[in-house]
Amino acid sequence: MSESNIPQTTTPKTQANGADIRGPESLSQQFGDGQALVEQLGEMIRTDGLADLLAGFNDAGQELLVESWVGSISNHLVDEGSVKRAVGRGRIAAMAEHLGATPDQVAAGLARIIPTAVDALTPGGNLPSGAKLNQLDLVELLQGVDLKRLLA
Repeated sequence: MSESNIPQTTTPKTQANGADIRGPESLSQQFGDGQALVEQLGEMIRTDGLADLLAGFNDAGQELLVESWVGSISNHLVDEGSVKRAVGRGRIAAMAEHLGATPDQVAAGLARIIPTAVDALTPGGNLPSGAKLNQLDLVELLQGVDLKRLLA
């Protein structure tokens, strides 16, 4: 059989570091309506606090992004690498295992949801109190947001 007749297997595209790059359609396919991913983000915020999440982004050098999410200007997008640094690779790996996804897919999904979630959690630029966070239902808070479109 010549080389041109050998069946080719399809492999995911990868970055130079070997990280899986999947198109946006795979995020919406992986996470469907996005609620399970938002539930995981909400649980993390309830457990660790919104201030800790934002501090993670600040520590990752993303202060301007955080200001856009909390402030009244348009939300700036965040990259997957910054999400991994801010949230932590261990936490992302645990979310991935819970969701049946790869850590890269979780980081990519969070990169699309976090700006909208933080914006919704900080009306008028005010961080919610601990008591309010304890009662947080992020899925309910984002019910008017088209999560599937965010993941598309």
